Amino acid sequence: QAVKVIDVDLTSEEYAFGVDKNKPELLTQVNDFIKEIKDNGTFDEICNKYFGGGNPTPVKSEKLDTSKDQLLVATNASFEPFEYMKGDSYYGIDMEIAKLLADELGKELVIQNMDFDAVCLSVGQQKCDIAMAGLTIKEDRKEYVDFSNPYYSASQRLIVMADDTDFDDCKSAEDVEAKLNEKAAEGGVKIGA
Repeated sequence: QAVKVIDVDLTSEEYAFGVDKNKPELLTQVNDFIKEIKDNGTFDEICNKYFGGGNPTPVKSEKLDTSKDQLLVATNASFEPFEYMKGDSYYGIDMEIAKLLADELGKELVIQNMDFDAVCLSVGQQKCDIAMAGLTIKEDRKEYVDFSNPYYSASQRLIVMADDTDFDDCKSAEDVEAKLNEKAAEGGVKIGA
């Protein structure tokens, strides 16, 4: 059955990379790099691979070797399309950006896959240089990392059956909430998330 998206943002959040607080020069380089790939269209090309039917590029992680000049990236490779794995290769928007960033900095890329809760902490403890894990900018995470400039804006929206007209006049999240409350008072609603 056909569905439609109600064109009202219920939530909004911005994604950024978390950089080691002791590496302000890396933060500057990351911000400059984000601007560059957005300005020259590279970011849109990467997103098109995941949202527009393009072909994702696999990213390989080098082995950690403290004798080499490496960029250590903390991630949680379970948030497709931003980071995920197939076999021993990493895929995703963040992972492709990580590879390009490492190349730009003249470093080998080492990806450390870990629990999501450890991503910012590992950077805060100087075990990794940068957190790239579809991170929403949040105050509590700023204790561990300095956030780059945002590179992606995300929102949550309601999807209903195509013939459902109940939400057609909604213009705000409050309108959607009021309509959901009204429907709940009439006997409930079925919601999937």
